[in-house]
Amino acid sequence: MEGTPNPSHKSVRTPSEILFDSMNQSPVKHTLIKSEACDVHSREHIENALRDPIARIPSQFKSAFHKFLYYNQKKYLQQVNHFAQLAFLIYFWADRYVLPDVEVLSGVIRVIAIIGAFGLNFFLFKYIRRIQLLDMVLPYATCLSAILWFEILLNSSNEAVYTYQYAAVILIVLGNLSIQVHFRPALLSSAMITAAVLFGVWRLNVLSDFIIYLFVYVPILLFSIYICWNNTLNSRKTFLRALLDDWNYHTLRKLAHTDELTQISNRRHFVQSANRKIRETPHTVSTSLLIFDVDHFKQINDAYGHDVGDQVLCCIAEVARREMRHNDMLARFGGEEFIVLLPYTVQADALKIAERLRYKMEQQCLNINDQELTFTISVGVSKLDPKHPKLDQLIKHADIALYEAKHQGRNCVVHYNTMNQSEQLV
Repeated sequence: MEGTPNPSHKSVRTPSEILFDSMNQSPVKHTLIKSEACDVHSREHIENALRDPIARIPSQFKSAFHKFLYYNQKKYLQQVNHFAQLAFLIYFWADRYVLPDVEVLSGVIRVIAIIGAFGLNFFLFKYIRRIQLLDMVLPYATCLSAILWFEILLNSSNEAVYTYQYAAVILIVLGNLSIQVHFRPALLSSAMITAAVLFGVWRLNVLSDFIIYLFVYVPILLFSIYICWNNTLNSRKTFLRALLDDWNYHTLRKLAHTDELTQISNRRHFVQSANRKIRETPHTVSTSLLIFDVDHFKQINDAYGHDVGDQVLCCIAEVARREMRHNDMLARFGGEEFIVLLPYTVQADALKIAERLRYKMEQQCLNINDQELTFTISVGVSKLDPKHPKLDQLIKHADIALYEAKHQGRNCVVHYNTMNQSEQLV
């Protein structure tokens, strides 16, 4: 029994959804830009952004930029956060050695802080997909760590506090080292960490010692901001280069798979796609194929010129494209010949589609130098043999049917299975 048509319509996906799928399926070429968006203007935007000293991301690509960083930087940010938590906890042993009088206070504060930080990080990195938020987890946690650390120092009466306080400069380096996405939020977090550290130092020291601390702290602050700027700049440049690579990939792929004149699939792409479709389609489901070409095309070229012949081919491709269903595969097979694979299509439906195409073409009229040019097509139809599901045999049968349509006077449809045995053997 022949199967009934049951094409599954695919929903249109956004660039972000495409990126999400591609990052979770490693065999698939990642896609940062949709092939339809690969026009001259999009390439100009990308190239201008790369030439820009600060590599501003074009507005239409910002969503893809954040997705790109999420899948490329999430693991790094998570690891840096774990390292920072471990370092904060290990400093308990330094506190115990340097400031034994606040050993218990240090232990309690650090354990409570680590438990809270670990739980928060687990939740954020598991359930939050906004890289902008994940990027700022460590800087704000570092600011809180600075406040807690100086509270420990302020509760100690040990003279070593005045030397030990210089270890706090590591906080500003750690806070800025993790930032990968945006530079402006880094300035705010740097200001917050600096305020927490310097407020603690101010409370611990007299003015002269505070000024000495500034001489040590400010160069390290500026260096950490420079590191942060380079991290965010390199992230933008890496994304833009990947975006340009994708643009080139889609463009080259289109050139390899698309007929230059009609902008539909070429023969090579059709054969690859049709073979794959036949392999994937159950043999109990009927698959049909059409081959059609322009009647008396040589006469059109001789009478009007090859440029008009090209217009006819483009017109046929456009009409055929409009008539195709979601799963149908249309291609220019060579010269004036076109081919269509019709998955999930029984013989009767294939004949209806072929007849509708023939009728639509017959109704077309091109205005050439105030003269009306009409044309017709002949169509050959074949059905896939479930015992021998081969594309080349399917094409051969449709080609025989097309030859028969020409023999019957053109501008008609012939199905291979309706021909008598003697005609099939011609």
